[in-house]
Amino acid sequence: MSCVVGELYLVGLGLSPEYMSIKALEVLRTVDLIYVDTYTSYVDLDLLKRLVGRDLTPIRRVDLEERSGAPILELLERGYRVALAVPGDPLVATTHVTLLVEAHRRGIPFHIVPGVSIIPTALTLSGLMVYKIGKVATVVYPKDGVLFEYPYDVIKLNDSSNLHTALLLEYDGEKGVAMTVREAIEILMTVEERRGEGVLTGERLVVALAGLGYPGCTICAGKLKNISNLSIGKVPQTLVVVSPKPHPVELEAMEAISSRWCRVG
Repeated sequence: MSCVVGELYLVGLGLSPEYMSIKALEVLRTVDLIYVDTYTSYVDLDLLKRLVGRDLTPIRRVDLEERSGAPILELLERGYRVALAVPGDPLVATTHVTLLVEAHRRGIPFHIVPGVSIIPTALTLSGLMVYKIGKVATVVYPKDGVLFEYPYDVIKLNDSSNLHTALLLEYDGEKGVAMTVREAIEILMTVEERRGEGVLTGERLVVALAGLGYPGCTICAGKLKNISNLSIGKVPQTLVVVSPKPHPVELEAMEAISSRWCRVG
């Protein structure tokens, strides 16, 4: 029985393939096979292929989650060096951590190539201080009539410590689902109307970010009532709810960045 096993590389692509590290590019050019996660966030496959100069295979959610990465693990056990290229940082999503743990359990060597992630980049590119980032949450669409209020609770919790709240928005590349900031605000304000706790008002400062890492990216800071009316087309999108009492330097930085990158259609 052969004892030869391959090696697993979890490679972060950063905000876009153009933000890949030299190490990430080196790994992707030398492994035997490259799989790309295209469902947790947007990735320009054509751009990635041009930069790497090799064929890429998108991997389905079912193969990583329901089948626990079986297609990749089978190749690793046959001796192949396989890379899973992931938008952002490869270990932000629990699914990728699970793959790493399973590879380790089977005695398969693994390597991690970090990438620039939306957290904390959404804060820093908003002009906000990274040490004031609070708990992160994801805003999702109502399911079967159920409105998920957890992000509202997270904002309320972070507010109590004067921390900023970074909100990721529901995205599923396979299903063509990409929530916009406008939709996220509508959902959050629906929760506010139901709860009436005054966590969110039209005067609340927020930052909308879209298409970070790609040409034409958008960063718009302002009052929630104004941001909710913007038409922002780029994806993926992120919403940052600014702490109740931001530092004066943060306010100046937000204004400077927004004046430079607030592009709306």
